[in-house]
Amino acid sequence: MKNLRIMSTSIALALTLAACGGGGSSSTPTPTPTPTPTPTPTPTGTIDDQYASYLSDLTQNHILPGYEDFQTESAKFVLATSAFCILTNTTETDLDLVRASWLETNLSWQNIQWVKVGPVVESFTSFRIQNWPDTNNAVERGVAELLETSEEITLALVASKQTGAQGLPAAEMLLYPEDSSDSLLTASNKAKRCEALTVISANIAQMANDVYNKWAPTGGNYVKNVNDGIGEFTGQKDAVEELVTNWLEQVERVKDEKILKPVGSEKPGLPNIAEHALSDKSLNSIKVNLDTFEAIYTAGQGHGFDNILTDFLDQQATATSMTDKIDAAQAAIAALEGSYKDALNDDTKRAALEDTIAKIRDVRDTLTGEFVQMLDLSIGFNSNDGD
Repeated sequence: MKNLRIMSTSIALALTLAACGGGGSSSTPTPTPTPTPTPTPTPTGTIDDQYASYLSDLTQNHILPGYEDFQTESAKFVLATSAFCILTNTTETDLDLVRASWLETNLSWQNIQWVKVGPVVESFTSFRIQNWPDTNNAVERGVAELLETSEEITLALVASKQTGAQGLPAAEMLLYPEDSSDSLLTASNKAKRCEALTVISANIAQMANDVYNKWAPTGGNYVKNVNDGIGEFTGQKDAVEELVTNWLEQVERVKDEKILKPVGSEKPGLPNIAEHALSDKSLNSIKVNLDTFEAIYTAGQGHGFDNILTDFLDQQATATSMTDKIDAAQAAIAALEGSYKDALNDDTKRAALEDTIAKIRDVRDTLTGEFVQMLDLSIGFNSNDGD
């Protein structure tokens, strides 16, 4: 009955979050007038106006939809875990459905993982959602502590634990255990593992819901702080500089932590330190991260830095250079699919990964060089090349 109560509570939470021309008769054709060419308008306003347009489009086209997607996918993950754990007899197909939902939740997080301002940095929320890199086995210790407790695992209990017992990596450990005897299909403590997974997923969904609501205009309206450059920001330029710093930090993180270090110096690389070593889904996340670089640069295909550089600052060369370098980084890894572990142990695929590292380095060099110079931005991050 206890498990049914937990499932019912989690399902209720997930459902709550998820709720969150005519023709003429004349036979004589009318001559078509020669159109008057429209002159290219001369940009008006100030660079601050440009920053304001960028911030508005980035939040409306990328950040808010990104957090909303994370909220939606995490609510679906709660439903998937609850539906699986309520079954009496489970199959590999049943487990794969839960794993697929975890992956979609993770990818929605990867899309906005780069953001390090606002609600996600409050109360270490970002680390509670994903404690990685995990250099001291915090996730393993946190999950073990939950499984060993004799008390009922509740949302309050999980939220009170250290970050390793929470978030996507903890769920991944339960879905993809290193030891097959710990599988959710056959483990001797399957009921406890299901209890932990269901509540961990509900905790992820609750954090996703809280972060989105604090950003949303109908909630905490943190989006106004960013768009107007108020609150912790000294102005709109300061908000842009903080977000560009977040972008650069993510560029370095993807290059170094997600690719360079796992590639190592030779085959078979270091797959055990990859972002998703247990599920072996690291390539999926890296590809989303590289797509995010484009979204940040273009403000989600809105009034992006490419428009500011080209139309306002008349710096077409810099705009094209950044676009080309982001495209090249995306293309370098595009052909790699499936197992990251296998790619790290394959000469041809390692060459593609090393090329991706080089292409991301090109993005970094342009970003920290001519890009910030032309836009007159100061970034608060010291870029250190990981090689």
